[in-house]
Amino acid sequence: MVSPFTTVTAPPTSFTDTWGCQMVAFILNTVLYGIGLLLVAQYFQSHSRSDTVSTKTVVAILGLLATVQVAFLSHQIYFDYVNLFGNQADLDRIVFSAPVQLLAIFLVAFTAQMFFASRIWMITKHNLWYTAPVVLLSFTQLGAGIAQVLLVFEIGSYSRLSSTARVSSTQSGATAACDVAITAVLCYVLHGARRGVRKSFDGRNFPPASQKALRTETTINQLIVYSIERGAATSMCALLNLIFFVGKPNTFIFMIFLEPSCPLYLISVVSMLTNRSALRAQLSDGEGQLIDDEQQLHHFTLSEVLPRSQLFAPAQEGVLVQKEILTWREGL
Repeated sequence: MVSPFTTVTAPPTSFTDTWGCQMVAFILNTVLYGIGLLLVAQYFQSHSRSDTVSTKTVVAILGLLATVQVAFLSHQIYFDYVNLFGNQADLDRIVFSAPVQLLAIFLVAFTAQMFFASRIWMITKHNLWYTAPVVLLSFTQLGAGIAQVLLVFEIGSYSRLSSTARVSSTQSGATAACDVAITAVLCYVLHGARRGVRKSFDGRNFPPASQKALRTETTINQLIVYSIERGAATSMCALLNLIFFVGKPNTFIFMIFLEPSCPLYLISVVSMLTNRSALRAQLSDGEGQLIDDEQQLHHFTLSEVLPRSQLFAPAQEGVLVQKEILTWREGL
């Protein structure tokens, strides 16, 4: 993500390409924030009972940071559109709320990325090769983001923001790379789980077990689709933000993708947690009861049908993925 500020000096640009785009970004951000806030309320009301304190804390922090971002962005919009109305000479001044709301965006992205990094750490049985790239990229985007915020405070004017181009591009690129890495790792691990389930039934004909395996594979497929959608939304926002910042200077077009990315991170985390009931329902038996209790959902592995040695040799990874992704029981 790059700075939501850019020079409004020569070459001249239209009001639509600058403050008009800022208003569109504000509207999109506010609408998505409302959706995210509803998901947070739904989570704490109906889906948080069995979660660890750390998971609840992450959701609360994300909701709080998203609220801070909307509040300071609203102040920035009011200042630019009301206090400075008709005063072209002062439009170059950056109000303090602008870099503060920018910092909130970076912190929300960092918190969400580290949350998914912790899930990867658990479902891969503490594999550093999968987790380390995500963590490093997340810290890189946060470090570059903090540097960018400090620079914005220091320069204090839109006309001097070109001096932040390098650090802004680093932050935006690291954000996109981190989201892509999260998506790639999740899809790879889930694909391995699906392959393990299939191998468990090669050459065997156990109708009850096959039905359970089919439900399991269907659930894994949905998790893969969700992982792709989650990563596509946030990474595309970061990439388009960077592209328009570099390709369309002296405009605020990139803000249309920067500002909404904050509530998108909130939605990506909370929707994963609130969708668990539907995923559990797909793993129910023929009588509509869950095969196992909430904390032991991974026991759908059909050990009553196949010998344990045959079952876990090819499908152990898939079993672990089902436990971690569907129940999130281990905390951070």
